[in-house]
Amino acid sequence: MNAHKNHASTAAAASDATAITPAGALLGECPVWDGENGRLLWVDLWGGRLHATDPGTETTSTIELAPPLSAVSLTEHGTLVLTSGLCVYEKTEDGTRHLADVPDSRCMRVNDTAVDPAGRLWLGTMALPHRAGQAGALWRLDPGEDTPVRMLDDVALANGIAWSPAADRMYFVDSLRQTITMFPYDVGDGSLGPGELFVRVAPEDGMPDGIAVDADGAVWVALAGGGAVARYSPTGEVQERIALPVRYPTSCAFGGPGLRDLFVTSGCRPVDPDHRTAEITRGAGSLFRVATGSRGLPTNRMVIR
Repeated sequence: MNAHKNHASTAAAASDATAITPAGALLGECPVWDGENGRLLWVDLWGGRLHATDPGTETTSTIELAPPLSAVSLTEHGTLVLTSGLCVYEKTEDGTRHLADVPDSRCMRVNDTAVDPAGRLWLGTMALPHRAGQAGALWRLDPGEDTPVRMLDDVALANGIAWSPAADRMYFVDSLRQTITMFPYDVGDGSLGPGELFVRVAPEDGMPDGIAVDADGAVWVALAGGGAVARYSPTGEVQERIALPVRYPTSCAFGGPGLRDLFVTSGCRPVDPDHRTAEITRGAGSLFRVATGSRGLPTNRMVIR
């Protein structure tokens, strides 16, 4: 990293954040907008549930799967790709098909994933709770391959992954290091240039988690423990900080008509057990819809051969 940006705490603005699902998800994660079907896909990682929420009717259908169910992605065929543990598999109407195993230690699991504009699946790994402290990595799974390629080592806690509108930058969150790193990106071959610190989030603002990039190239990040989502300009300056009624927003994605809504997942399990009931009353574990005035980018779809 060749830059050092530190941002002091900023006052959180009041928001139009609205819970559109019931509270109680243990760890809501990985919101993905499925524009063809007008629904927001997301997972409850520790609950092992795949949710599909219609924001128009505020109704959710749920499929029970095995935890830890860390992420969901769309494919060009209209199927879904899910990650559980170190396994990557495709879910179709006829069942499931194994795609790949991440060749990492059994003490690790996949955490966040994202699809680049060329249809490659990127995956971050992290240590299981009983092996906390072991370094994770960032991996890339190319179309037609069954083994991901390790792209980065020494990752403390892999989280959000996203690309700029021109696909010439990749952003990557290492939550425990409180950083979002920017890498020059070659969408032709999926290679990364030298990483540069984009944002270092002050610990008192929360821990950076999942991210989304809007059509103006600004980066939105969920601040777990900070009860907010923040918007950073393409040069890494704080432009907005929107408060949520819950302490642990986990990730965010644009969707809805014109990609004008920001959807934010949250969790109740990170909350201390003594305060969990009160936090659920405030909406912990709900999916929120937030009015921002920004417009998102279309969802990338994984290419499967």
